[in-house]
Amino acid sequence: MKEQIDYGFLNTQMDPRFADRKFGRFGTMAKNGCGIIALYNVERAANNNVQFEPFYDARKQIKTNLFGTLGTRPSSISKHLKGKGMQVTRIHIDQVSRAPFYDSIIVLYWYWFGAHYVAGIADKENSYTFYNAFTSPVSMTLEDYIAYLKRNKYHTVRIWGIRFPRENDA
Repeated sequence: MKEQIDYGFLNTQMDPRFADRKFGRFGTMAKNGCGIIALYNVERAANNNVQFEPFYDARKQIKTNLFGTLGTRPSSISKHLKGKGMQVTRIHIDQVSRAPFYDSIIVLYWYWFGAHYVAGIADKENSYTFYNAFTSPVSMTLEDYIAYLKRNKYHTVRIWGIRFPRENDA
């Protein structure tokens, strides 16, 4: 049996341990893996036992755009997380300041080079640690992160609020 290496939360899709691996027919993790990295980080936050290798091996259920050249399909985000028993809510951009605090969030935005997914994991009241957004994980509120995107002329496309399954959920 192959030994599992615990990668912990992932902060870059350029990680040399997996950057050159395929994602979709024509994509790679380095070029188009931000969505799968965001999904992995959310699953990891919900269950500390989630390991990257089995998650990556089961990636075929996560659909891509243009055979992987445009990364993860937005419709796959909710479908995948709901399949893991999570509650997923769409947060409209004009409601960010009033959005409830979630266990995790995923933000999809457009920038000059394309689109990018980022996961924010709840770390304290109203604050998330964002992964695969900066050179190292950064903690800030969702409102501050969206303001950062706007200042940099990035266009927020979609935000998902995620609640993890609880032991007493039936």
